[in-house]
Amino acid sequence: MSDDETLADVRIVLVGDEGCGKTSLVMSLLEDEWVDAVPRRLDRVLIPADVTPENVTTSIVDLSVQEEDDNWLAAEIRQANVICVVYSVTEENTVDRIQKKWLPLIRLAFGDYHETPVILVGNKSDGTANNTDKILPIMEANTEVETCVECSARTMKNVSEIFYYAQKAVIYPTRPLYDADTKQLTDRAKKALIRVFKICDRDNDGYLSDTELNDFQKLCFGIPLTSTALEDVKRAVADGCPDGVASDALMLAGFLYLHLLFIERGRHETTWAVLRKFGYETSLKLAEDYLYPRITIPVGCSTELSPEGTQFVSALFEKYDEDKDGCLSPSELQNLFSVCPAPVITKDNILALETNQRGWLTYNGYMAYWNMTTLINLTQTFEQLAYLGFPVGRSGPGRAGNTLDSIRVTRERKKDLENHGTDRKVFQCLVVGAKDAGKTVFMQSLAGRGMTDVAQIGRRHSPFVINRVKVKEESKYLLLREVDVLSPQDALGSGETSADVVAFLYDVSNPDSFAFCATVYQKYFYRTKTPCVMIATKVEREEVDQRWEIPPEEFCKQFELPKPIKFSSSNIGQSSSPIFEQLAMMAVYPHLRRVFYLSDSNLLSKITFGAAIVALAGFLVLKNL
Repeated sequence: MSDDETLADVRIVLVGDEGCGKTSLVMSLLEDEWVDAVPRRLDRVLIPADVTPENVTTSIVDLSVQEEDDNWLAAEIRQANVICVVYSVTEENTVDRIQKKWLPLIRLAFGDYHETPVILVGNKSDGTANNTDKILPIMEANTEVETCVECSARTMKNVSEIFYYAQKAVIYPTRPLYDADTKQLTDRAKKALIRVFKICDRDNDGYLSDTELNDFQKLCFGIPLTSTALEDVKRAVADGCPDGVASDALMLAGFLYLHLLFIERGRHETTWAVLRKFGYETSLKLAEDYLYPRITIPVGCSTELSPEGTQFVSALFEKYDEDKDGCLSPSELQNLFSVCPAPVITKDNILALETNQRGWLTYNGYMAYWNMTTLINLTQTFEQLAYLGFPVGRSGPGRAGNTLDSIRVTRERKKDLENHGTDRKVFQCLVVGAKDAGKTVFMQSLAGRGMTDVAQIGRRHSPFVINRVKVKEESKYLLLREVDVLSPQDALGSGETSADVVAFLYDVSNPDSFAFCATVYQKYFYRTKTPCVMIATKVEREEVDQRWEIPPEEFCKQFELPKPIKFSSSNIGQSSSPIFEQLAMMAVYPHLRRVFYLSDSNLLSKITFGAAIVALAGFLVLKNL
């Protein structure tokens, strides 16, 4: 059951032997006094949220054991959020049946290792009878038992407290947080709180300073700590955890110990308030709506980082670049993403990004990673930003917000064409070519890797490479995406045919290389509005005639494509190559396809935008003449 369901409806089920006073307890709660005549059995009682201390709608179910078998009882129990096992403090046999009858029945309903809380309720405690010596061993032997409350329906002793504790056991359960056997935090709780600590450690120095502690307090509880309260917290931690405080600041061990103190002192709600603020459900997993907020992306639109998202991920880089060298070493990179459930940037997908000579991720490559995933795998971006703490602090009291603020949905490409402009920052270029046409060398050159680097890569292969490219003195991201087809007859997916620009690579020394490009172009991109360009590779080798109806130059002229661009050895390993600038310009200004066709492809990147407009205007004049 999700937290939203739990907080909206707490279902308390009362079980116990006949005559223990289950119905009397419910009637005393409802009437706020002892009721002499009670019905044989109550139907479900619904208590509105506004009259409960925790502001949750609560239903109470009184299970009668008369004429009902264990399977029926187990089915009813299975629908409970919390079970109150009622016994009579004046009848020892009802105490014995807690372990003989009721706890086994609850396990029949939920399984042997369930986490549904159980509360033992000793009714008729209006005399001197006391069963503490028998109840304590039961509690120690059965970890699902949260607590025991002795009460009296007749004198109203602890009647309201029973149901308050039952509510708390559901909303702020102990078992996910605390291991009663070891008397320590559970591994799940530690992992969650370590993530909280790392997010709140703004300067990544391994301590929570007074300022960071106060920010944490205001974030989770809405009010700051006084200087006296801060000192009291650190003193309490230092007394019980010698390595919990250092340099007058709270360390990770001390942060964990502080929450252990809260739990041991019955203040589970404090720890749960923190965990829920950081997106956790009762299962101590991040909530689905926290990880994956709903978003609608119209056809023809794409997704990019918003200014808030860009600022957040950029600040993370600054936080974890400990030596301030503008790169993330493997240890720094691992530290940054340590709060995520799985490795993020691996030795394989780092091939899509710019690195320094040591293979360390540069700031440019790091920002390119986020722009790439936001375009091609938005779900992954949402998940990683959530784990890294983007939503925290971006909503009101209670549950944290979601990652929607980190994303912007771009305008539809059709409207960009109509308006002859776009505010997009990330553009996708499809790279098409036959085997051995040089696609890997071409793509890796955008990341600044040369022939030696490509040789070291070996069989490791990234279908994407992304980097920043200048267009009109403005930075754009060009994402190269290799088409994974072995023959022109293989089908292209919609994600591939919807690219912003297509680069067709052919090997001038292979007579069959151009045919692959020509066939794919005619099959998928002829008569579309997608800018396309032919790129000749391995141009230092002896050029041979291509086995196609007409030579590549004539093909381009026939289909009004730019002349083939030569990708020479001087371009290899050069991320600032004019070829990449031209591809980016064609993607940004697809409405200027005529200019690209009329102009010399190898000089186009040097043409100013104003000159391109003049060229287009001249073409239109000539056409009208």
